[in-house]
Order: sequence, then C-alpha cells, then structure tokens
Amino acid sequence: MGKRLVALSLCLLAAGAASGVSADDETPEGYPSIAEIVKGGGCAPRDDMARILKSAKPLDFAPNWSNANYVGTSWTFMPKRYVKTELDGGLFLQGDLISPRGGVTNKNVFILYSEWSCGE
Repeated sequence: MGKRLVALSLCLLAAGAASGVSADDETPEGYPSIAEIVKGGGCAPRDDMARILKSAKPLDFAPNWSNANYVGTSWTFMPKRYVKTELDGGLFLQGDLISPRGGVTNKNVFILYSEWSCGE
C-alpha cells in the first residue's frame, strides 16, 4: 500500500510539472502572503477590464465573464492560493469573487494578479 501511495504521488507531481503550473502554497518573493491580502480586505480590480478566469490561463474565461463582461471596480476577490504558470508567464490567484452587494458569485475562479490590487 505504501509503495502505491508513493507511486501515485510521484505521478501527480510529474503531471503538475508537465502542465507548467505550480500551485504550491508558498508566497512568491516580493508579493504579499494570502493571509495579508485577506486581512487587508482582499483584492480590488485596478480598472473595469479585469478578467475572471476558470483556470490559470489568461484567455480561459469563466462562464458569464467572457468577451465584454468585465467586473467593475467595486467587486472584491478573496484569494485562497497563488498559482504560477511558466507557459503563460503569469502569476494568478485562485479564490472567490464577491459582488458589490457582498455575496460570493463565483467560487474557485482565477484572476491575473497584475490586473488587481492586492494588499497594496
């Protein structure tokens, strides 16, 4: 049983490395920790062109957030983790999108860090 668990873990690590996505819980150097961002009230869009994504890919829009549908500057994003990508060259956050009225509208979506103000 132990050997199977080790083999499965190695397969999962290899698959993650092959995809070019790193979803470790470490805070990238020079960026605020997730705890600091949450304590500061989350992230706010820098402008009304911020995208909501279903994966850590800049053109993989979440349902209802494609084409001309962008969040306004009164929306909030509460991150759960950083996601770094090598192929798309970006730093993303995964978490929940909160409407101006205070309710969670989308869970476990992604944002491109550069489009949002987080912990600033």
